[in-house]
Amino acid sequence: MPYQLKNGVFLVRCRYPGCAFATQVTTEQKIMAMTEEDVEREAKNLAKDISMTKHDAIYGTKHTLRNPEIRRVSGTYQLIGQHESPDQKPEAVFYRDFDKGEIILKEGEAATTLCEVVRGSAFAERNAGHRYGLGACFGASALLANHSRTCNVLAGSNGTRIAFYNLIALSKKNPKKASRLFQEVMDDTLRVIQDLESSIDTTRQVIDTQSVRG
Repeated sequence: MPYQLKNGVFLVRCRYPGCAFATQVTTEQKIMAMTEEDVEREAKNLAKDISMTKHDAIYGTKHTLRNPEIRRVSGTYQLIGQHESPDQKPEAVFYRDFDKGEIILKEGEAATTLCEVVRGSAFAERNAGHRYGLGACFGASALLANHSRTCNVLAGSNGTRIAFYNLIALSKKNPKKASRLFQEVMDDTLRVIQDLESSIDTTRQVIDTQSVRG
């Protein structure tokens, strides 16, 4: 039975010395083949063709995109005829790799997963000083039903790997892990609140000082 790639996203980098070209390509076209390897190969060829057009528009007069690095960063293989149903059980966890500055969580998107840093680091765009290192958890919005992400969270280094957890599915599979994640995310939320309170107090002190001088 043939396979297809669902929600495939590829990172394409130019290998030419000194070239800064890097782009993410989403394979929206339906790619099918008899094996997962064949689907991967066809999807990478498609990603290369799309990236070549983008690359040549910028660097075409200097060099071409001959032998790029092509890496799948998300997407799953699915047997043709195997469809998701409303009662299909969600995965407890999946992983994605990010390069420095890439968006891990996007403001306004539906919050359905908690996140844990497996490798590298992450930070909230609005508060770059609040860093998440190895083993740190974030994404508290997922604890609220029908809630959206409140800010962008970015990767702090190249090769950052993030685990995305569906807390409901995880609680059935590994309740101890789910409980730990819940507690760590709540602790992080309290730290953020404390940081905000400290910032507010500092601002008030500055205002009071200026008022006295005035």
